[in-house]
Amino acid sequence: MTASEDSRMARTAIVIGAGHNGLVTANYLAEGGFEVTVLERRDIVGGACVTEELIPGFLCSSCAFVAGPGLEPRIWRDFDLSRYGLELYQADPLAVSIDRSGRSFLIHRELDRTLAQIQMRFGRREAAKFVRFGARLERVARLARPALLADPPTFEELRDEFRRRGDGDLFDAFLTGSIADLLDAHFEAEELKGFFFFLSLTSVHGGPASPGTAYVYSHHSWGEFDGRFGEFGFARGGMGAISNALAMRAREKGVRIRTEAPVATIRVESGRATGVVLADGEELDAAVVVSNADPKRTFLGLVDRSDLDSAFVERVEGLDYSGTMGRVHFAVDRLPRFSDFSGEVQAPHRAVTVLDTDTEAFERACQAQARGEMIDDPPVEMTIQSVHDDSLTAPGTHIITTGIQQLPFELASGSWDESRDRLVGQAKAAIERHAPGFESSIIEARALTPLDLEREYGLTGGNIFHGAMTPEQLFAGRPLPGYGSYHTPLDGLYLCGAGAHPGGGVTGAPGHNCARAVLLDRNLPFTGATGRWDERDGRWYESLSRLLDRPGLGYLALAAARNPRLRKLVDRVRSS
Repeated sequence: MTASEDSRMARTAIVIGAGHNGLVTANYLAEGGFEVTVLERRDIVGGACVTEELIPGFLCSSCAFVAGPGLEPRIWRDFDLSRYGLELYQADPLAVSIDRSGRSFLIHRELDRTLAQIQMRFGRREAAKFVRFGARLERVARLARPALLADPPTFEELRDEFRRRGDGDLFDAFLTGSIADLLDAHFEAEELKGFFFFLSLTSVHGGPASPGTAYVYSHHSWGEFDGRFGEFGFARGGMGAISNALAMRAREKGVRIRTEAPVATIRVESGRATGVVLADGEELDAAVVVSNADPKRTFLGLVDRSDLDSAFVERVEGLDYSGTMGRVHFAVDRLPRFSDFSGEVQAPHRAVTVLDTDTEAFERACQAQARGEMIDDPPVEMTIQSVHDDSLTAPGTHIITTGIQQLPFELASGSWDESRDRLVGQAKAAIERHAPGFESSIIEARALTPLDLEREYGLTGGNIFHGAMTPEQLFAGRPLPGYGSYHTPLDGLYLCGAGAHPGGGVTGAPGHNCARAVLLDRNLPFTGATGRWDERDGRWYESLSRLLDRPGLGYLALAAARNPRLRKLVDRVRSS
């Protein structure tokens, strides 16, 4: 091999898996001078961030279904994905919560309208508490978010940073505690707690009292949408539009993306990854191999165990992958009519709606999950994106996506293939309870069980986060202490998926950080942004959250936040 061939070979990379994180990594590596090939076992790109026709004639976001607080805004700015057809938008209201008795409340894009709803439903005192809770959550986000696009600190280092700024109590409450304790300290209304419970139990094996569930809630609440803290929206055309835009940009940068190209083995020579072998026997050489598969699938499936230290293999086998969920998609010929709402297009049609948010249901589901069972009447999330995106279905029809959490991956009796109809029945019953006549509108239903998440989407244990997001598996401990910097025991092999820091969600952060590690290891330029702490981070919210602890000032802040005339001022303060 000539010197020029050696130089060229040194800048070849293979990315295993065309999920959104793999595509983010490929984009950055291509900008850094690498020749990149992405290998995807399915016939489309996107992994779990994908739009599919699971029911003929109906497109849906099969797994991930909302955008932001997700895709890191700095990655968005780096890639300018709108140039590649990506349009993110919001609907109003953002969210609707309906308990079993039919009582509901709405969360709007505008804070003053949300507070008016809460005050009307739960009283002035609870609305003031909501303002204080939001200010404290934003304070936590300002301190923690810089670590998301950086070399991950240890949990102890992050705790020390909070304590140095006088916020050790916030660290304990929002990052290590349970969502039940966090909400009990802030609210009295059970309906409010139930809605937040659902958000904190995504792919969690446990219940509201489980330690670390406050972090799961925080992690998915401290992002932003169009500069507005804690909000989310939709991708026009479904979540696959994000992956398709990333793929289009990558191809423009020279990345080769091959679908229906499953990797069988990561080839290792003398402790170094040197390429891959595909399922059909084809061999591909590369100086760098990046795996977007989860750590268990990577180290226990794609790498020959004889190429790894037995103690490391044992540690990987011990990783916690408990926590899964299921989805049911309904193709319907008309919208469900919710009894307690009026209008042709109702609030639950436009929002992310959570049904049956009674707090006791989450504890019953937790106990059933531990027994390998599921309850008959679980809380159910629901979105109907086709109401505001007519590209998904034919006129007059809609696609309804639902989600059920706190499911066991292994059932005590029977299999998930045998329980598929029961999962459909649970989602159907939840909507029928609040929208009588819904069942007669169903054209077809398609369930994705926890087993389907593993079998079809490559998610070990059906865990959509590539491993439980518990305190011991976060930051520098993700996936394992000593391997939290995207490196692995094998030279030239890196991890870029949600099993690496900072974890799950459609953020692109693991892919961004992994590409940075690869390029810096080779003294090559990295064009992306890098997170860093600044003494100004959270200064507004440090002052505000502490002021709101003083008697009487919470009501003054409530009065200001509820005033529509002050909406621009409030937004300016929140974004400063």
